[in-house]
Amino acid sequence: MNFQKRKIGKGKKISISLGIFTSVAVILLLFIGIVKAVSKIDIGVFLKVAGTELKTDAYGHTNFLLLGTGGKFHDGGNLTDTIMIASLDNEQKVVTMVSLPRDTWVNDNTIGNSKINEVYFKGKNYFGSSREGLDHMKKKVETLMGIPIHYWAKIDFKGFTELIDAIGGIDVFVETTINDPYYPKDGTVEYEPFYISAGEHNMDGATALKYARSRKTTSDFDRANRQQKIIYAIKEKALQTNTIFSSEKIRNILDTLKENIKTNITVKEILTLGSIAKNYSSGQISHRLIHDDPTQCGGFFYTPERSYYGGLFVLIPAGGFKFIHLYSDLNFNLPYIAQEKAKIHILNGTKTIGVAGETKQILNRFCFNINRFGNAHTKENKKTKYYYQGERPATLDFLQKIAPGEEITEIPIEYQEYMTETDIIFEIGSDYVNSKKYLEDPFYSLATLYPATTTTDEN
Repeated sequence: MNFQKRKIGKGKKISISLGIFTSVAVILLLFIGIVKAVSKIDIGVFLKVAGTELKTDAYGHTNFLLLGTGGKFHDGGNLTDTIMIASLDNEQKVVTMVSLPRDTWVNDNTIGNSKINEVYFKGKNYFGSSREGLDHMKKKVETLMGIPIHYWAKIDFKGFTELIDAIGGIDVFVETTINDPYYPKDGTVEYEPFYISAGEHNMDGATALKYARSRKTTSDFDRANRQQKIIYAIKEKALQTNTIFSSEKIRNILDTLKENIKTNITVKEILTLGSIAKNYSSGQISHRLIHDDPTQCGGFFYTPERSYYGGLFVLIPAGGFKFIHLYSDLNFNLPYIAQEKAKIHILNGTKTIGVAGETKQILNRFCFNINRFGNAHTKENKKTKYYYQGERPATLDFLQKIAPGEEITEIPIEYQEYMTETDIIFEIGSDYVNSKKYLEDPFYSLATLYPATTTTDEN
C-alpha cells in the first residue's frame, strides 16, 4: 500500500454537487399525502384517523430515501444526482436531512461497482424494473449509512416545477441577491443569466428551480439553505385551505405526480404523513451535508487517486465508514442534539501531545460548536471527565458514546472562568486516549487504497 501525507487545506472548495431536490422532498411527500387523501376521501374526515401507523426503527423514527433525477428530457435522466436520507422524529417533531454526494464510490457484487448516482440506473436495467432498482438503491444506502430505510421516493425536474405552479407559486424571502451569469440553459450547452434581488418574492416553478439550482456564484451550503426555504414555503402553501381544496389545482397536481414521482409509500401511510405536516416549523428541520472539506461540518470524504478507479473522480470516506455511521447515529438517532447547539471546551489532560486539537477537528466534522481547546490544569488525568452546570446537556448522549467519562456538576476553581462561556468542558483522560475508542484524525495520513479495501462490498 502506498501511504501519502496530505494537509488539510483551509477554505478548500467542496467538490460535491447537490441537486434541486435535496431539501424539498420530505415536505413534498407530506403534500402528496394531503393531495391524495383529498382525492379519495371526504374532506371532513380527519387524515390521521384515516391513516395507518408509519414504519419506525428502534428509536421510533421513520427514515426516507429521497432521490432526484433530471427526467427523460435531460441527459442522464435516470442518474440520481440528488441522494438524501431524511428521518422523521414525530415525538420530538424534528426532521433531519443528510445529503450524500453523488460521487460516492460503492462496490456492488450484483450490478457492478460504480458511483452511487448510477446504482438506481444500473439496478433498473439489471432487474428490469424501476421498483427493483429503487429497492436495490435503498439497500446500498442502508449499508453506507448504517441505518434502516423504510420508504423511498424519486422525483424529477418536471415534477418540481409543475408542482409549484399547480399550487400557485411559493413565497420565499431571498436573503442575498443572486446574480448568476452561468445558469445552464435547458436543452443546450449555453447559459442564461439568472438574477433575483434580496427580499420577499412569489416564485413560480421555473424561478424556484433556478433559485434552488444556481451554483456558480454561491456555495453548496448556500444552496442547502435556499432549498430548506423552498421546503418550508411548499409546506406552508400546501397547507393553506384555498390551495389544498381547490379541485382544479388538485387535478393538476395529480396529473403531475402520475408521471414524475415513484414511491413505495401506501395511501394510508401517506394520509398519516399529511396529518402531521402542520406540526413541523422551519426551525425543526435540520439539514446536513457529507462532503470532502475536512475543515467543515460533514467533511468526511476525500478524493483518492483516479488511476485506481478507471480515471473517475470519486469520493471515499477517510478512515472508513465508521465515521459515516457515527455521523448517521448522531443526526438520525439523536436529532435533538443538533437543536441544542451546545458549546464545548476541550482540554487535554494527558501527556500525549495534540490530543485536544485532534479531537477538536473531528468534533467539528460532527458539527459541534467547539469554542476553545487547550491543555487541562494537569497532564495526569487517568479518567475522562465532563463538567457542566444546571440541566444536563443532551450533547453528552453522543460524547459518552465515543469517549465514556465521568459527569461532574461541581466545577473546579481553575475551570470556573471557562464555564462562563461554554456549556460542556470535555477533559480528556488517558483512558480515552489509550483505548480502542480513541478517534484518530484520518486526514493526518490518508491511504491511497484499492476500491475493494475502501468501500463496502455487500450486495
